[in-house]
Amino acid sequence: MAHKAIGLAVAMAITLLPGISMADDDFTVFGGDTYASGQTPKLDDPSPRSVFVSGFSPSIDASVAKDAHIAGGHVSIDAPIAGDVYAAGFWVSIDGPVSGDVSASGYSVSLGKAADVGGNTRVASRSLEIDGNLSGSLLAVAQNVTINGEISGDVLVAIDHLTFGPDARINGSLVYLGPRDADIPASVIDPDRVIHKRIAGRAITTLAELTAAGETLNKLKDGKAVKTAVEVTAAKKAVQVTAVALSGHEQKSFWTELADFIAALVINLIVVALLFWLMPRRTELTRARLQDRPLGSLGYGFIAMAALIGAVPVAALTIVGIVLIPFFILFAVIVCYIAYLLAAYALAWWALNAIKPVPQTFVNRLLATAAGLALFSLLHYVPYVGWIANIAITFLGLGAVFALAGLHMLTRRERPSAEVIATPPPAPPAGTTDPVNPPDEPPRA
Repeated sequence: MAHKAIGLAVAMAITLLPGISMADDDFTVFGGDTYASGQTPKLDDPSPRSVFVSGFSPSIDASVAKDAHIAGGHVSIDAPIAGDVYAAGFWVSIDGPVSGDVSASGYSVSLGKAADVGGNTRVASRSLEIDGNLSGSLLAVAQNVTINGEISGDVLVAIDHLTFGPDARINGSLVYLGPRDADIPASVIDPDRVIHKRIAGRAITTLAELTAAGETLNKLKDGKAVKTAVEVTAAKKAVQVTAVALSGHEQKSFWTELADFIAALVINLIVVALLFWLMPRRTELTRARLQDRPLGSLGYGFIAMAALIGAVPVAALTIVGIVLIPFFILFAVIVCYIAYLLAAYALAWWALNAIKPVPQTFVNRLLATAAGLALFSLLHYVPYVGWIANIAITFLGLGAVFALAGLHMLTRRERPSAEVIATPPPAPPAGTTDPVNPPDEPPRA
């Protein structure tokens, strides 16, 4: 899958280049190729060569003589493509015939009934729906895959759920990696040509989410982005991913779950220990800020979370910033993760000292953090209110971190102006010389 991801990244970068110097919904033809960018660029005229389209909601509604490169938020292709298709977005919809290959990545990818693909199809997404016919092979990584068309070549999919429609046919072999046996009708493929390799389902889910940046925007649309960020920072997803191995069990045993929990706790404590060691002063300032002003930290945390999540759609609106979206998401996850750990330490240390004051040693602080992380991890299993409590913890940490960062910036901004205002040196007493500015000639007797 690595070569496919690199190809999609290159295609997206090429697609975004014209948008650097073009206005909204602007079209340019150069060397026979068509370049379009803007808010909702729509290609209505046939292109004699390749097309490069980028925008928040780009679409291709006219035939393309060669390749089509398209990237954005909601991507749609409803016209014949004589060459290959390279599509990257949050929601990707292809409903026109493609003579060459299709390489697509997004939260949701759909190939409509008119999307007959002449070459191979490669997809990385959260969900994939195929209603058209594929003349080549299918290689896909997705949580949910629905096939309702004829595939002439071989199929290799890593999935969580695999379903088939009444028109599904696979003429080649089928190899699927997933946590459970899929219900595959004999009318779709001969059972002798089916191979199932069992793998934990959450590994597939997380892999699909990591390969599709649209997962974040989709959950933002559904009001679940904050909850997802909290789950990531609380290491829930880390447990599900790092402890996954090829297994014949669909559900983990109690001891496996316990081992996952301990492994995640150890990893988190290592990170906390590094924070104590590398940033002792900032760590204690954050703890003091959170304890002294919890309501203020909660409010600042809400604003900080809104800013972090809002960077994703804002980057998409700027067109060129689409290529930076993965870095925004990575930065947001890292910041939320560190903020969650610092909040867990601050709250646990406050509770411990409220019960019985203890010396503020390195070991005591680490043990308090371990107890706090263990308790807060259990909150995930409390219905309705558990994830809300973890949201509050994340907000507290974010608010304290961003408040201190803001104060630090203000202090640095005021420092140069204070240095400019210098008090003039006092005049030397009468009959003496100034040691800093001596006279040109020594005084005469």
